[in-house]
Amino acid sequence: MPGLIGVTGAPGNVGTPLVRALLRRGAQVRVLARRPEAAREALADVAGQVEFRALTFGERPTYAHAMQGLEQLFVLRPPQLSRVTRDLVPALDVALGAGVRHFVLLSLQGAERLPITPHAQLEAYLRGTGAAWTFLRPGFFLQNLTTTHLSDLKRGVLAVPAGQGRTSFVDVRDVAEAAATVLTEAGHEDKAYELTGAQALTYDELAATFTAALGRPIHSTNPSPLAFFQHLRRQGVPAAQILVMEAIYATARFGLAAHVSDDLPRLLGRPARTPADFARDLAPLLQGDTP
Repeated sequence: MPGLIGVTGAPGNVGTPLVRALLRRGAQVRVLARRPEAAREALADVAGQVEFRALTFGERPTYAHAMQGLEQLFVLRPPQLSRVTRDLVPALDVALGAGVRHFVLLSLQGAERLPITPHAQLEAYLRGTGAAWTFLRPGFFLQNLTTTHLSDLKRGVLAVPAGQGRTSFVDVRDVAEAAATVLTEAGHEDKAYELTGAQALTYDELAATFTAALGRPIHSTNPSPLAFFQHLRRQGVPAAQILVMEAIYATARFGLAAHVSDDLPRLLGRPARTPADFARDLAPLLQGDTP
C-alpha cells in the first residue's frame, strides 16, 4: 500500500468521493483544502480516518505544511484559477521538494490537442518535473450540470453552447473511483487515461434522456457563446471561469468531445454509469422553483 496521499478538491464533486474511495482501499489520506473545516464537515462520517490541512493555491505560506510527508498528490485545478504558472506551479514545486513522487492530475479530454487550456499547461509542467505522473482526461462531468447550470435545469432548461456536437459524458463518481485505482495500484505511472461514458450524446439527446428519466420536460436551448457568456455574467460567474467553460464546450461544438474510450471500464472492472443512471439521481436536486 502506498504512503500518504494528498487530495485537493475536497469538498467537491470529485474530491469528496475520491477520499471515500481511497479509504475503502485502506489508503492513508490527507485532505488539502482552502477551508479544512468545510471539508471535515462534508466528510464527517469518515473524518476520524482523514488528516486535514490548509492549502490555498496562490497563497505560498500554506504550501510547505500542506505538502510535508506526502508521497502522492491528486491535483485538481480550482476552476477560477486559469493562470497556471502563477497560481499552481509554485505549490507543485513545493510538493516536489517535499518528496512527492507521483502526481495524479485531473485533466481534460482532448487536453493534448488544446494547448491553450490550463489543463494542458499543467500536463506540460508535470511531464518536465522528473516525478511520475498520471493524467486522467475525463469527458464532460454530468455533475457539472448540478452546479453552474442547476438554476437553469430547475426551470427545465439545458443552456449549453455546444451546438450539435456530441459529448461522451462521464459521472464523477466513476472518475473518483478511477483516480483511487491509479493512486493505490502500481503500473499507472506516466500514463494518460481518457475517461468517458459508453456513448456520446448531443445536448438535445441528453435533454431527452433527462426528460424520460425525470418525467418532466427538459429543453436544450443551445445558446451562442456570446449569449452564454452574458447569461453567466448576469449570475455573477467570474469572466475567467466562463472563458474556461467556453473552451470546454467548444471541444463539443467542434467535434472533439465525442470520442468514446474503454479506459474507464478497464480501470473500474465494470461498465461506466450512464446519463440515465445520473438522471435518476438528479430528481431530488430539481425540487422547487428557481426565480
